[in-house]
Amino acid sequence: MYPIIKIDYIPVYYLMMLSGIIAGYIAFILNEEDFFYEKGFFKKLKTFAKLTASYLIITILCIQGANYFHYFFDNIPHNIKNSLTLQKILFTHPFKTTKVLYGAVFFYPLGIYISSLILRKNFAYFLNKKTFILFIVLCFSRAGCFFNGCCFGIVSKTLGISFPRSSAASFEHWKRGLTQGFIPPPSLPVIPTQLISAVFLFFMAVFAYIHFTKGKKHTFVKFVFIYALFRFLIEFIRDDFDRAYWLFFSTSQWISVFIFIFTAIFFYVKKNE
Repeated sequence: MYPIIKIDYIPVYYLMMLSGIIAGYIAFILNEEDFFYEKGFFKKLKTFAKLTASYLIITILCIQGANYFHYFFDNIPHNIKNSLTLQKILFTHPFKTTKVLYGAVFFYPLGIYISSLILRKNFAYFLNKKTFILFIVLCFSRAGCFFNGCCFGIVSKTLGISFPRSSAASFEHWKRGLTQGFIPPPSLPVIPTQLISAVFLFFMAVFAYIHFTKGKKHTFVKFVFIYALFRFLIEFIRDDFDRAYWLFFSTSQWISVFIFIFTAIFFYVKKNE
């Protein structure tokens, strides 16, 4: 990645990711109403520790899932790909590789399942209750992509934003020969698909929370389907290097198709139970 803004040598991309994790953690705790009604300091402390441990497990799994999906579904440079081993992939540093948000989506239920065992909650209920937290974190992550200048859209003089020197968009346009210079100049104006996604994910978090609190069923499956539909469509105006293609669709679009099929099967089974 090519960060464009740093605070004390820390890329804002990672600061935004950390902010999302913290925001998700606060929401995770505040969303557990039973915790606030428990009597006794030590009982509260024990529950708080369990909630914190649960959220930490979810976070680690989602980050690693996002890393794994990068290795499996993105275009990896040959010099890096040839040096990869299963051990390097499995134990990759959580903050030293590109993230694919779909990885976090797929690993989130696993984290929730482990948490439900720790907290003695019903898995399906707990997953639906905590769906909005996934989209909070993804919202911040996409905002981080904007500050990083990655995951950008197609060139557009009408709706485009030009990213400054040292951004991912600047480097990629220079590497493709779209811009000239001894060093990468600012990028051409591109559609800010990162901001569009961040705003969409924010509203997904809000409506997923409302959906569950109103007592409606299958919040996770429904909202992941909506996200998959959005992702399938926005991929048509993405234009960054990392995404691999097969038969005119990007890997993220094929993952979306898989989600469409899974959702159709899921509701067909539920309808016939």
